[in-house]
Amino acid sequence: MANQQPSPAALAEAEALLQELKPNLAEMIDRCDPAIKGLSFNDIEGNAAAAGDLLAKLLMMRSLERQPEITVAEEEAARTLAVEKAGLQGSQDAAQLQMTHAGKRRRKLKTARGEITFAREYLHFPELKTGIFPPGNAAGDTGGRADASGE
Repeated sequence: MANQQPSPAALAEAEALLQELKPNLAEMIDRCDPAIKGLSFNDIEGNAAAAGDLLAKLLMMRSLERQPEITVAEEEAARTLAVEKAGLQGSQDAAQLQMTHAGKRRRKLKTARGEITFAREYLHFPELKTGIFPPGNAAGDTGGRADASGE
């Protein structure tokens, strides 16, 4: 990708992200001002790491907010998980469960950079009186998707 130019959409997204980050970056720059008495390298390093973590979290949140629509395979996996969550394995045919798309709900995800919050499609199963966030794709690669439990 070193030889490719960023797309206009990516440049626009980067500009929007920069505008969102600007107040935080200015604060970090102020915190690293050499005129601050007692400022140590550890302070500078901590502020730089916090700025990097903030950028990483914003990038993750933006990507998660733009997830594609739920696939049929994810719906099927969600049905199976709902039956398991309700403790009814073997007594309920998952494929026959009534399922409604309950819109997007806010959820939290713990990452190596800290906790992030984003909106995600939520599925509700009225017969089981439960709902879940659908799992990632069947290959096991969540592709940025969080676990099905919503926890």
